[in-house]
Amino acid sequence: MPTPKAIRAQLLFALLLISGCGSQEGARYALPGKVGASGEIVVVCESAVWSGSVGDTLRSIFGKPFPILPQYEPWFDLVHLTPESFDRFWKPHRNIIDLEVADRVDTQTAHASIYREKYARNQIYIEGAARTSDALAISLADRGDEMRSVLHRTEVERFGKLIALDENEVIKAELVHRMHLELTVPRDARWAKKNDEIGWIDRQLTRMKGGDNHDVQQGFVIYREPYLSDQQFSIQARLDKRNTVMRKHLPGPTKGSYMTTEMRYVPSYEEVVFNGKFASELRGLWRIENGYMGGPFYSLTTLDERSGELVTVEGYTYAPYFDKREYMREAESIVRSLQWAEPKEEGQ
Repeated sequence: MPTPKAIRAQLLFALLLISGCGSQEGARYALPGKVGASGEIVVVCESAVWSGSVGDTLRSIFGKPFPILPQYEPWFDLVHLTPESFDRFWKPHRNIIDLEVADRVDTQTAHASIYREKYARNQIYIEGAARTSDALAISLADRGDEMRSVLHRTEVERFGKLIALDENEVIKAELVHRMHLELTVPRDARWAKKNDEIGWIDRQLTRMKGGDNHDVQQGFVIYREPYLSDQQFSIQARLDKRNTVMRKHLPGPTKGSYMTTEMRYVPSYEEVVFNGKFASELRGLWRIENGYMGGPFYSLTTLDERSGELVTVEGYTYAPYFDKREYMREAESIVRSLQWAEPKEEGQ
């Protein structure tokens, strides 16, 4: 039988082993939390670099219009800082691009690298260096699409993590029971309609602007359809199905009004990989037929192999007094939280 001294030694060894295994994770959580507004990037470089070809390249990459919004909004807002101003208050910012132009051994080949969590948790940190501004501008342009995509996806994921901290467990459980899927839905959402054909979740918000409160609405629509062929993933098939579902199930505020797709602006369509499976994304503008409301939507369609059905989840926003980019990133995070689930049997 082990002596008390032997037992203490074994416990001490176990504690040391555990602390050693967790040191890397502990170091991660020693980092401060990120700061800064969603959709904002801090660019650190000398003023001459910012005002030249490098700054022009970054403004071209991140100043492109965010897809399918009623008014122009850039993918990201850029904030310039000189290296001298980049102090400990700025270093935990959520998105940082740190650039240097210098003639050294390590800058003879221009490079731009993407890192995570250099100064803060959940931070994206992009570092670039080159011997000349033009060489650095070319290097950034070569990775422009990748940088924009990584930053956008990370912002979407951040919204998802935030919503998951206070999600609506009632709606989540009902989605599992009725539709055999999970979504991370905010606590302040509610059911607008639920039947054998559709689930429609509504979220009413109030935001302050100009000294007055204004309404903001987010909606999420889920529906299934039998999968017959790959043609159903096409943009025309998705639009036709969307308009049929919306006309039947999403009435407008007045008699004879209903939601449909605004076709004066061509929707954006992309085939993507979602949770390791083929899917299609549709971004566009919705409007109320025989009415005056409208706004952007994001729709994701993928195959549920369990039932042989296509599942579409859509998020839309109505925010006439506000910019809509971040509302749509939030909506996208909810749509992309889609997971398959099975109801628990009674007694489990």
